[in-house]
Amino acid sequence: MGSGEARDPGTGRVIVLGGGISGLLAAWHLRERGREVEVWEASGAPGGWAQTLPWPGPGGEPGFLERGPQGVLVGRDGPLVRLIGELGLTLRGAGPKGPRWLAKAGGRHPSPATPAGLLRAPGLTTPERLRMLAEPFVPCRPDSTEDLRSYFSRRLGDGFVRELLPALVAGVLAAPPERIGLETLPRLRRLEARGGLLIGGLRTGAEHTRVPCAGEACGVGTLAGVLADRLGCVLTNRSARAIETLPGGGWRVHGEDVVGEVDGLVLALPAAVSAALLRPLAPEAAALLDAIPRLDLRVWHSRHAPVPGWERGIGLLVHPPEGRGLLGVASFAADDPRGVPGLFQLRTYLGGAYPVDPELSDWAGVWRELRRWLLELGEPVQVREEACPGAFPLLEPGHGARVARLLAALPPRLHWLGAARFGPGLPDLAEGVEAWARSWPDLGPGPA
Repeated sequence: MGSGEARDPGTGRVIVLGGGISGLLAAWHLRERGREVEVWEASGAPGGWAQTLPWPGPGGEPGFLERGPQGVLVGRDGPLVRLIGELGLTLRGAGPKGPRWLAKAGGRHPSPATPAGLLRAPGLTTPERLRMLAEPFVPCRPDSTEDLRSYFSRRLGDGFVRELLPALVAGVLAAPPERIGLETLPRLRRLEARGGLLIGGLRTGAEHTRVPCAGEACGVGTLAGVLADRLGCVLTNRSARAIETLPGGGWRVHGEDVVGEVDGLVLALPAAVSAALLRPLAPEAAALLDAIPRLDLRVWHSRHAPVPGWERGIGLLVHPPEGRGLLGVASFAADDPRGVPGLFQLRTYLGGAYPVDPELSDWAGVWRELRRWLLELGEPVQVREEACPGAFPLLEPGHGARVARLLAALPPRLHWLGAARFGPGLPDLAEGVEAWARSWPDLGPGPA
């Protein structure tokens, strides 16, 4: 064993492999329940995709970009809101929003995410608009295993699915609606259980995108950073090379020059990494993990001169395949502390489950495509690309059944967590990990 060995597994000791949001949340809840926890993170910083990275301005001014989501969607209550309060963080409100558009048929149209934009959306006939208004009267199916295309066709009609849904889903989940299962999206399942999109939304309350802040530090990465600091048990630049079971139960984890022996093991890693560790011990579970598709995203960050009327930020969703792989853009508001004063900061994302036109392989091509939709935007003064390989798990129809089989195939005292299990959003992760920790306090085998 190496110098960092841990021979005695102790009582209730756990190693969490992976210091992204899932692993940090798991460690937090286990610590709350009296477990001795250690988090191993292979990279030099916790947070996974939820990192707020420094990006100085052209003159060296302080500035930042988000590697993952630009904010968190929160309601009145819930596990994520409670955690933010326990950590002493505040949620910065976005205030009034600037323009939001749908790029379709060669033009910009009001965003269909608003009632006015929905009813004025292009391509819809009068009967199709009336059909959308009838959504509250559509019977609910809380246990439905439909794909998103079938679900929204049932609730809002074929016109909505044809003209609006592809852009809305691509802009959030980076995949066509027919490739995503409703069973994997907790928020939609909750709305369906409470009366549908309109009635369920009224009953559960509105949700808004907010930015976590700790003093002057703001960003989604602030949540991960403060959580890791409060835990005090996150070991960076430490990866697991192999795992093995111990004769009396429990696990031995082999890293580089370090071995840990613990009672329980949590895999909060990308599916492919978890599969590689599990393959010698649980080949069926490894095969199921390997079968989960993961999508690559390319994200370009750029800074431009301010545009009058865009001070509150903008959002643009592009109707596939018109963007040729460009899915949408979003920006900071002018007063966002992550941006550089006097500059307009834009984020452009491409790829996912959609092929990217070779002409958009570099910034010059992306810029030409952006100018199709955002004529007001001036030449960039700064540009930076962030590749995000495997950033999104593709939660296909039937994925819930796959997860159930996977959990049943895991060895005792080993648990698997992550977005591919609980859903793609940070609120989904927070809710799922909290329920897992509450349901299985003894770290015994079996699904949560």
